[in-house]
Amino acid sequence: MWKVMLLFILVLSAAVGITSADTGGYTVGPCPPEEELKKLGDTVDMSGADRTLTFWEFPLSFKVAYILGYLAAFISLFKLAPIILGQIRSLSKNVTQKKIICYVLRKPGCTPSEISRNLKISLGSIRYQIKALKAEEELTLTKEGKFTRVFQNSNVFTNNDKTIISHLKGSTRKQILLNILENPEITNQEISEKLNLDKSTTHWHIKKLREDNIIFSEVEGKFTKYFVNPSVEPELLKWLKI
Repeated sequence: MWKVMLLFILVLSAAVGITSADTGGYTVGPCPPEEELKKLGDTVDMSGADRTLTFWEFPLSFKVAYILGYLAAFISLFKLAPIILGQIRSLSKNVTQKKIICYVLRKPGCTPSEISRNLKISLGSIRYQIKALKAEEELTLTKEGKFTRVFQNSNVFTNNDKTIISHLKGSTRKQILLNILENPEITNQEISEKLNLDKSTTHWHIKKLREDNIIFSEVEGKFTKYFVNPSVEPELLKWLKI
């Protein structure tokens, strides 16, 4: 379309220019070489413009070409607008995704809400981008109760790693795990007293840890004593240091 319009402008300009010359108008040409100007002497006025012409005083061909040029530029811009906007959206999307990936690398096991809060990006946008990154196999998600936790999709994290990291995200559960790790054979009551927790709260956290085989218990008389599962202790120590 734009090629046809350009051809039309050129043909129209040529036709109108010829008409102007034939009807006693003037012809615009290049300035002669300096040697020829010197020969002409004072017969050529080189003092500058005599006056400033308005747009409407220019030849018709110039005015038509000028107006059609603007129209062609406007139409081209209108057609290119969706492409330009698409590129801007794509760039914005890529920037957001890179921010999410970098955050997940620094804070494995984070939740979409945490990412949204710290990156100051709407939760809806974060969820959408996480879904896209999961589809591209950049991220993996795990469920822990009502929480969805986000991890980098790589061989860095074993299933035990993901489970331990998820439990360590809660400050209360992390303190309970630390107490069991540092004090094998500790009881529910002792944990509750040390951390100033209700026994029911301690029991609930311990139940979650036992369900995921992070800890195990032994009954001795009327007491139930808790221990860290030796098979996950190396991973637990690793992630406690971070």
